[in-house]
Amino acid sequence: MATVETSYGRLRGHETAGVHAFKGIPFAQPPVGELRWRPPQAPHPWPGVREAVAFGPCAIQSTIPGDVGELIGIATHETSEDCLYLNVWTPAADSAKRPVLVWIHGGGNTVGAGSQPRVNGEHLARTGDVVVVTVNYRLGALGFLFAPELGAPGNQALLDQAAALRWVRAEIGAFGGDPGNVTVFGQSAGGFDIVQLMAMPGAQGCFDKAVPMSGSLTRPASAESAHATAAALADTFGGWDTLRTVPAAAILARQSELQGARWAPTLDGTVIAEDAAEVLRRGEYTQHMPLMIGHTRDESTLFTLFDRSLAELSRDRLVELVREPFADRAEEAVACYEQDRAAAGLGTEPFDIWAAISTDRMFRLPAIRTAECHLTHTPNVWMYRFDRPSPAHGGRLGACHSLDIPFVWGTYRLPDMQRFCGSGEATERLSVRVMASYLSFARHGDPNNAAIPHWPRYDTGDRQTLLFDEEDSVANAPLDSVRALWDAV
Repeated sequence: MATVETSYGRLRGHETAGVHAFKGIPFAQPPVGELRWRPPQAPHPWPGVREAVAFGPCAIQSTIPGDVGELIGIATHETSEDCLYLNVWTPAADSAKRPVLVWIHGGGNTVGAGSQPRVNGEHLARTGDVVVVTVNYRLGALGFLFAPELGAPGNQALLDQAAALRWVRAEIGAFGGDPGNVTVFGQSAGGFDIVQLMAMPGAQGCFDKAVPMSGSLTRPASAESAHATAAALADTFGGWDTLRTVPAAAILARQSELQGARWAPTLDGTVIAEDAAEVLRRGEYTQHMPLMIGHTRDESTLFTLFDRSLAELSRDRLVELVREPFADRAEEAVACYEQDRAAAGLGTEPFDIWAAISTDRMFRLPAIRTAECHLTHTPNVWMYRFDRPSPAHGGRLGACHSLDIPFVWGTYRLPDMQRFCGSGEATERLSVRVMASYLSFARHGDPNNAAIPHWPRYDTGDRQTLLFDEEDSVANAPLDSVRALWDAV
């Protein structure tokens, strides 16, 4: 068993097939008692050798019921308010200075963990000769409550992530990693959080490259709305003074019942002082930082397919739904989507159009805007789209939200993932190509490699996008008519 020396004490991990794993490493003190809702504090040193062979607890969270939770593999093990742990996989705890990849998990900032089987770092570390780190952070109300009365900035989760990244900068050299070559990557909420970190003073200098997957620019909650949510939670338990002693399980039960509650980054004026788009556009902390960003082609089908109210969606009803974003141009928008998708050989039924609009609104267009902000000062931007459909549910999910994760990590072989990802030689080859692209980006700051077609940098002229599929290809400005329509409204 490998042993490493950190600033806080010695750690003993375990080895599997040439990869050393160190699990359940504390990167901050337990955020409990008086530290509940406060920014993370440096961990206490420990005497002797700490066993690092089991994952630490996941953050307090609910479960996702039904097929969605089963398909995307959110299910976790033990949960606890004491959750600020990370995990490291490395080929060797030596002085080789390997590239480092740090994963910020998704789950809507309310579920998830760095210990999910689909993000086991063993295969990625072995394949790429890299060091892989996965991180837990506080979720839901415990991670995002904005209450100056409690010293809660509303962005505890982002501060947790930044603390983990600072730990990596300081300690990863002992695990065979290069502290000067750290790539942060994450999906969904993890991707959205990464973009906030790119614009956050408290995360300045914490990483060198970024890969937000299916997550990009989004507006933070206003201080006013976030504080109103916090006050409603406090009222439930008898006022602010009670909130440090209320059981975490009671807070979890109540957070899902609060009307209009949004557990997301907050424009608190300190941790987040202005909209991330403006900071990114100026390049305040990210000039010359390579960025690889993208999404799956059919993100929203993971949610719309299981919405019974959409099962028999008519075109007339679709037009009514579309009036919310497009107002009096709703009919034009539906027709534009039908034409663009027909030209691309994609489905044009009302359900397909609604899923595409939802995908564009939440995922694709924010990714494009993030890339455009970054391009004002840094040309090293690459855009991708993951097109390979899931075989689950007779293929009706398409290339849905989170489908790309097992291909990045090489965990598509897991029994729970095979139904979602498929199996066989084509699945394996796609994972090899996707993984090679991520590893090349982490190593060199450029995803190009021998396994894929030449992947040009993204720009606002050609908008060249790599499409990962059975056969990878590069498309100029895919589905561009609908993008221009969104810009117009």
